[in-house]
Amino acid sequence: MTDTADSYHERRFDGERRFEIRQDQLTICGHASLGDKFEQTVLLASLVLPPDRQWVRNSGFNAGIWMALIFSSIPLGFGALLNTYWSGLSWVLAIGGVLLSITTARRVEWVTFRNEAGVPLVSVAKSRKDPQGFDRFIETLCAAITARRAR
Repeated sequence: MTDTADSYHERRFDGERRFEIRQDQLTICGHASLGDKFEQTVLLASLVLPPDRQWVRNSGFNAGIWMALIFSSIPLGFGALLNTYWSGLSWVLAIGGVLLSITTARRVEWVTFRNEAGVPLVSVAKSRKDPQGFDRFIETLCAAITARRAR
């Protein structure tokens, strides 16, 4: 087993991942919330610089807004036709949509590395718990890619 040059742990609303830079490869392991586990290895020589950067909101943000709009309009539009149980349920779901939107409102910075064909191979998201570690890890990864491709 090779020594780890640097590592980064990312935790988001939809899961978490751990990235480890080794001598000639990047290892990614993690799991989705309430779901699947995975492990992936990418050769550093297959990645090209510069990486792409995006700032993206979680898809739960838009879903929460739509939930809030739809479920709050049901008791307002059909209030006379609904009994209190269904009206109350609609308001509870609308509040759930508002909370989902608030929870996922922050834009997350993503750095994506591509291969020579332009296909995205690795994306890393900035974690709120370790923003300096993210920048350090990306710099270390770029240096490792440059060193590996120079060989």
